[in-house]
Amino acid sequence: MSLNESYTNAKEEAAASSGLSSIDKLLKANGLTPEDVGKISKVSLSTNPDDTKIILSPKWNEGPSWQPVQPADPVVINPKIPQTPALISSGWKVAVALPDPQIGYRRYEDGSLDPFHDEAAMDVALQIVGLDHGHTVAQVINLGDFLDLPMYGTYEQEQNFAHTAQLAINRGHRFLAEQRANAGVDARIILLEGNHDKRLTRFVNNNAAAAYGIKVANMPDSWPVLSLQNLLRCDELGVEFIDGYPAAAHWINKRLRAMHGDRANASGSTAAQYANSNPNISTLFGHTHRMEQQSKTVFDRDQAIKSVSFSPGCLCRVDGAVPSVKGGVDVKGQALQYFENWQQGVSVIFFKDGDDDSFHFDQVHIHKGKTMYRGQEIHSTVDTFGTPLA
Repeated sequence: MSLNESYTNAKEEAAASSGLSSIDKLLKANGLTPEDVGKISKVSLSTNPDDTKIILSPKWNEGPSWQPVQPADPVVINPKIPQTPALISSGWKVAVALPDPQIGYRRYEDGSLDPFHDEAAMDVALQIVGLDHGHTVAQVINLGDFLDLPMYGTYEQEQNFAHTAQLAINRGHRFLAEQRANAGVDARIILLEGNHDKRLTRFVNNNAAAAYGIKVANMPDSWPVLSLQNLLRCDELGVEFIDGYPAAAHWINKRLRAMHGDRANASGSTAAQYANSNPNISTLFGHTHRMEQQSKTVFDRDQAIKSVSFSPGCLCRVDGAVPSVKGGVDVKGQALQYFENWQQGVSVIFFKDGDDDSFHFDQVHIHKGKTMYRGQEIHSTVDTFGTPLA
């Protein structure tokens, strides 16, 4: 490169540097930064800063390079019209599960009776059985501990239990008859044996083994005289008694089994235990006296497998009347008020048979003889002791 060429390049670089410096001064003088510059339309540079001119378009005139957040586009929504085909035509059936009434009494010195079961809760349950669910009820499932039978248990005996077994059996038979009347002649009524129901059989085996299995004369196919099947007159009412607690189970469809159950976690996680122990099936259970629900999803190579375990609670009293570990009686043998961690309710199950083993269920909570189910307010017609309400 010649000396003249080097001189010319240096002069141009100096002029450019001087021009850029002038542009920077112009921007600062107008409160701008280089980041504010959008498009530069024209630049006229001069060695004299006062003669330098720049014509630019501010960046904010161009708008952002992305779409800013805007209010949502307005829409017009028409309400959905529910499609409610008749259940009978779509294959759905209805079952109502009745948990743990623990029917029984204390009889006090004055002859008055103090029931373990809650007549108000049982009345509401019967009304739900008799509701129009879109289809008549196909199954009524008694989840066990139908009778309490404390006089045949191994726990501390109370004098006020004496001579109440027959009263409990009579009330149990009437409750089954009430179920038949409300469900209709075509419904299946299932009675699962619970640990309290089994007390009578164990008592006979332990204390009068020679009497176990005795039947009415010349009726070899009848139930044993001291069986609950016979005492509750199950055959006359068309009630299916499933014994063999704790293995006794009734399959509502091939995915959902009903059983009394032999677990009762104080933490309220009994449903989780059933779900975790056999996640391939769903379980409806009693025994805990608590409303619980737990879902679980596992999978195999082809699909997700969802199961649910749930308990509808109980139909017995929750105020300390039921003989229990935490309950107690005074010197006169009267039960003290004690509110257990129990909840009253029933479950209503909608299910299909066969290859389509779908099911859905509602947990219906009963409180102080009242509930709200599918928009209907249901009140008991009697109080806890069975006295009719005005």
